[in-house]
Amino acid sequence: MKIKRGLTIILLMSALMISGCNNNQSSSQESSAPQSSSEASQSSSEAISSSSERGSDSSEAKSSSSSSSLPPEPTYLKKDITVQLDPGLRAGEDADKTPYDLTFAYDDELFLKSAKTYDENLSMLSFGASIATANKTRGDAFYNAAGFKDITTHDYDKTPTKDTMGYYLAHKTIDNYELVTVAFRGFEYGLEWANNFLIGKTGDHEGFATRGAEAYQDLQNYLAKYCANKTLKLWINGYSRAGALSQVLSSLILKGDKVNVTAENMFVYTFEAPAGLLEENAVAYENVHSIINDGDLVAAIPPASYGLKRCGVEHQIYDINVATMMKEFDEKIEIPTFTEINADGGKLTDDTQVLSNVVGKVFSKENLEDDVVANTREQYVNNYQEHFSIMIAYVFALKEETRASLLNALTSDLMTAMMIIADSSGASLAEFLKPYLEQDHVAYEEETFQASCAVLIKAVINLFNGVLAMMVDNSQKGDLTRLIDMHYPEVTYVLLNNMHNKKNTNQA
Repeated sequence: MKIKRGLTIILLMSALMISGCNNNQSSSQESSAPQSSSEASQSSSEAISSSSERGSDSSEAKSSSSSSSLPPEPTYLKKDITVQLDPGLRAGEDADKTPYDLTFAYDDELFLKSAKTYDENLSMLSFGASIATANKTRGDAFYNAAGFKDITTHDYDKTPTKDTMGYYLAHKTIDNYELVTVAFRGFEYGLEWANNFLIGKTGDHEGFATRGAEAYQDLQNYLAKYCANKTLKLWINGYSRAGALSQVLSSLILKGDKVNVTAENMFVYTFEAPAGLLEENAVAYENVHSIINDGDLVAAIPPASYGLKRCGVEHQIYDINVATMMKEFDEKIEIPTFTEINADGGKLTDDTQVLSNVVGKVFSKENLEDDVVANTREQYVNNYQEHFSIMIAYVFALKEETRASLLNALTSDLMTAMMIIADSSGASLAEFLKPYLEQDHVAYEEETFQASCAVLIKAVINLFNGVLAMMVDNSQKGDLTRLIDMHYPEVTYVLLNNMHNKKNTNQA
């Protein structure tokens, strides 16, 4: 579902801190059903080949080893794995929604290097894993193809709520190591999105920390069951919300003593993750690779003023030419081309400056009462947290087509949108939303619903009015929806490839 034009974003998404715009992508077309154990074994054996570093003529090496009674050279799985990614940026209501088929090169030997060194191939493979786990069909197919066993999923069989958390656990043997993967679901997680807004007044991000601690305990139980007394390697990855959970889990493992693994053997790749750790927990671990687009609004929330950070080493993928690159990737994608924007008496010359300006306008309010601002974590929790979560619950209780109809109604009728914003009581917003809730038989408690609508309008009026003015002033000079577009996974995929290509060109 593509979100376009400012009032829709401001009213229903920006006011909710816009952190998870991809989670309701559909997955109606699947590349294949999960492989059976025998099929996975057969495909794995067909793909196994000796590493070129260990000799290109594997049969000769094995023959020589046998004749001298030496153990055979180890063999490693090398296999191209195709993963489907549902499009989110194709333009038009009737846009082709056929998934992209993206191919990633799996190689056991990627995990025989030090995790402290950023590896382009493992980074791309980790991105592939992070999108494969959007649903169980694709996730099972990915890990079966990669030769993992005892594949275990968490919460994929439940309707998502703010208290669920989808992720994969699986393991395989590589040399004398047991490689264990933890891959969090970063797409199609529905109401789990509400957990993103439970920031809490103190400590690590409350929602991420609570779910991360659960995964930490589950990992310990999994290791005790399947990998006891084994030398471990870990592979952890996730996109967006899943990236934040991966960061929390990584921090718990690396600062604790419950999982016996060295940093060199713990491979962590996260993509566009919101910040969720206090500074003392956001250690710059060399083995945690945080891939970030500085033009992505989601990666900028919560704001730095809340004191939350990411751990690990950041790898910046932003490129101002993203619109051109996306058109080359898929001619149906139309990201607005960036043009200079006038703001506060100056020029904003790229997305990163626009994003910094927008976040500053929202979270650095002056001369306003404490009960309307969100400059600090405490103010956000006191003024908005509960009601934002309630409104998210209502929105995601709707069927996907109903949500699309709702958003289209706002974008196509500017007068209605302006009238809703102008009613500070929230009554106009409540009356606008009720028919959609009733259409899908979503129950609501009248008093709480009205109160939450009023809080959402309060946020629009008091927090986002500067952004609204900026959008009106620059309607012909720039499109702030680029900040939303920047978070879509196909953009991350293209920018990640672009970063690798530029690096290799510079080194040539």
